[in-house]
Amino acid sequence: MKVQIHTFANLRDYAPTGRGNFELSLAARATVAHVFAALRIPATVEAVILVNGRRADQTTPLAAGDEVTLFPPMEGG
Repeated sequence: MKVQIHTFANLRDYAPTGRGNFELSLAARATVAHVFAALRIPATVEAVILVNGRRADQTTPLAAGDEVTLFPPMEGG
């Protein structure tokens, strides 16, 4: 199945094309953890995860056509 990936800031470094938006092919019944594995994002890298605009985590299952957005946690004041 294919999903759309949107990466921002330092997470863009893991995009295979070097661009923030791209399509990724995954096996059926994949989860967000499979996205992290496919992009070789280390476990030490923190990310806010959205699937179809809703907060998610690495156990969230994915379906064909889903949009996964990854960006670093926001801090500041």
